[in-house]
Amino acid sequence: MKPTSIIFILLSLIIILVGWLVCSSAEAEAAEDGIEIFDQALDEDDNSVYTFEFGTDEIYNKIELIIDEADIYIYGGFAEPYMELINFNEGSYMMTSSNRSISVSTSFDIMSIIQFWESGFTFSGLRNYVRRGLSDEVIITKRINIYLPTDGDVNIINIELDEGNVYVMNLDTEIDITASIGTGNLVLDSVSTTSYVNAEIEYGSLYLSDVTLNTLTALLERGDINAENLEFDTLNITGTSSSIYISTTSDLDFYDLYLSARGGAISIDGAEHGTSYTKESGMSSGGSVIITTSLGDIIFEKAEVTAEGDTGNEDETNEVTDTVSDTVSE
Repeated sequence: MKPTSIIFILLSLIIILVGWLVCSSAEAEAAEDGIEIFDQALDEDDNSVYTFEFGTDEIYNKIELIIDEADIYIYGGFAEPYMELINFNEGSYMMTSSNRSISVSTSFDIMSIIQFWESGFTFSGLRNYVRRGLSDEVIITKRINIYLPTDGDVNIINIELDEGNVYVMNLDTEIDITASIGTGNLVLDSVSTTSYVNAEIEYGSLYLSDVTLNTLTALLERGDINAENLEFDTLNITGTSSSIYISTTSDLDFYDLYLSARGGAISIDGAEHGTSYTKESGMSSGGSVIITTSLGDIIFEKAEVTAEGDTGNEDETNEVTDTVSDTVSE
């Protein structure tokens, strides 16, 4: 090796060492002064968290998530809206905010990259890309938390998720929710809206508890639907290999029923009706229930009236129904 090459190698090592010492010193001083120099902070469980606050002067009425793998939690009842991206490495996703919309995507193509740069991308420093490198040998759970107020501006949430679960809890606002899930569950607990919920799930189930909505449209290829204390105007459900249980707080005579369970049985309020059942309510303002499943049973019944309980608050946001946590792995 030539002497000149050796000199350049030594100079490079010295520059790297000096740079590391400067960065370490700056990080230590920032920590002492309570200054966060990274976009992402570490929580008590050593998870990397990026927080996006909507801002008091900003109005966002649409949130769009296009994610390959993560669990998504949407909470209601908070004073101010904000979003957390947990364990997403810098450079692994694109986040844009424009035209009253927030978009987070882990799926890149040439058009999305062009739109990303045109939206006003700013480089936040190489330190955010090389810091706290996570080993590939460690299983890191990615998670997105969205916190919404009761009287918020967000009225549309669109989710495209390859793998993971979506939880919507303690939400009381006028909002349209559309979720397309490859492998995973959609869970709605204590949700009230006069809008609609659209769900399309390839492998996973749909769970609803104490939910009020206008229209539920669901398409499941392999998975079940379990809805308890559901109040609605219209159901339109199609399942391939699905058993469907619906208990409603409304009077069953309010609905036109069009039910088909070719590979199973139909039960309405405890009475068996074979594999096909149709009934007109005779009410001009009545609701509609259309359910079709190829392999599975359909149970439609009146829910038992129980005393109203506490729907939860901010301290309960991490309490998720345990019965659905292992469904995907099974």
